[in-house]
Amino acid sequence: MGKFKSLVSIALIMSMTAGIAGCAQKIVLTPPTTSTATVPSESSDESETTKESETTKESETTKESETSETSATDETKESETTKESETTKESETKTSESGETTATPTPSGLRKVSITNAYKRTFKVGKKSYTTRYPKITVKGLNTSKVNKEIANQFKSIAKKNKSRVTYSYCVRKYLISVLVTVELEAGNKNTREYYVYNVSRINGKKLTRAQVLKSLGIKESTFNSKVLAGVKSVWKNYKKDTAAAKKMYNNDIASKKIATAMPFINSNGKKAYVLRQIEVPGSRPHIDVYKTM
Repeated sequence: MGKFKSLVSIALIMSMTAGIAGCAQKIVLTPPTTSTATVPSESSDESETTKESETTKESETTKESETSETSATDETKESETTKESETTKESETKTSESGETTATPTPSGLRKVSITNAYKRTFKVGKKSYTTRYPKITVKGLNTSKVNKEIANQFKSIAKKNKSRVTYSYCVRKYLISVLVTVELEAGNKNTREYYVYNVSRINGKKLTRAQVLKSLGIKESTFNSKVLAGVKSVWKNYKKDTAAAKKMYNNDIASKKIATAMPFINSNGKKAYVLRQIEVPGSRPHIDVYKTM
């Protein structure tokens, strides 16, 4: 009987030892730590707007994405009588024709962004009325005065002219704030448009470089340059290259040095887009700006 009890005790001890050994082998995985960048890449995170395919057909007018965090009234709309939107979807901020924002709950951990009119006035050309305005960017708790001063200096003079019209649209997408300012040198004439892009960090309120925006959007520079080059070539399909001067213009426009000046951004429809300013083309206008979605 004593021998039997000893055997039972040994069995219990072995069982407990095995259990302890099993717990000791349990591995708890913790996420790796990463350094904080000025503009974290949105390609690895779910963005507040639906991610777009990089093979999206190029189009200068696209339907507004219903999943955009922020969308603005497209500056290309002709009517100035469009009713101001009074309703916004959750985690979304919309701008009306007046350019004023309607704020809704800001996603957790991100600073509240407000895009408002820094300047606004209405003028007439003949019998038609136009509204001209340029924006002011505000990020709660951050100093955005430098980029706002740059915007004001660029547009305050032309915005006071009765011949030209200044409008803007924007999109806020996670860590990136993109603002597109459009100038019509002749109000109402699409063929006289110029485009200016301002990308601002939602983390520090500073203007972002081309490389930083591309990284944020998860786009390789070589891929982006190829899309811009294709866009320039598509514009040139409307012009003849039958003179030495035209050929020189074309070669300048497709040169890598020129392509490198294109600026990527997110437009008011939540689409990846770019602006390439002042390409040379034959005709009465010495320069035109290229604005295309990707």
